[in-house]
Amino acid sequence: MILNQKQTTLAYRCPACGGVTTSMVGAFSLSGSLFRLKCDCHGSEMTVEKTNDGKMRLTFPCLACNCTHSHVLSSSVFFDSDIFVIPCSMSGIDICFIGREGSVAEAIDLSNKELLALLGEENIESLKNEEKDRDELCDPQILEIIRYTINELNEENAIHCNCAEKSELACDIYDDHVTVRCIKCGARADIPTNSTIVAHEFLESDSLILK
Repeated sequence: MILNQKQTTLAYRCPACGGVTTSMVGAFSLSGSLFRLKCDCHGSEMTVEKTNDGKMRLTFPCLACNCTHSHVLSSSVFFDSDIFVIPCSMSGIDICFIGREGSVAEAIDLSNKELLALLGEENIESLKNEEKDRDELCDPQILEIIRYTINELNEENAIHCNCAEKSELACDIYDDHVTVRCIKCGARADIPTNSTIVAHEFLESDSLILK
């Protein structure tokens, strides 16, 4: 008797070439400890690891912030979702797609249109080059600490500006710093991303004041 194994379509944006790498992944493919999905340009790869409690740990590079993201999903979400999209937590750009083949293709097409509209006259290739240039000055590990701390402070409502009501925050990543700013009042704070000492001091912060 032939059993129909569970399978899903997996795709991610490659930060090296700017393209989308897609593959079908079956439950039998994950019988080992690690499944690797490599881009044809050989510039990046995504991994899927089955945890001891049966969940799926996805680790993949990000074209938007040039860091490595890691997400843990239940087996049902991974194999049974029609479409499940993971965006970059900093930029909101969709970078990972999971689900049925047709739905994944539709989600990628929609994301491409949104990305091109966001970039204006630029294109995905120029974004890739910009990220490669930025990586020469910005240590991904330091940036990850800064991003994590900003997200934690935001969730704790510990980022304050000049607004009487709740701030509308935006986060901009530059060559050597991250700027957190309020869209409404214009107050801002710059956090350097080229110093491990500064990053760990910021990690211990219990608030962030925008001026």
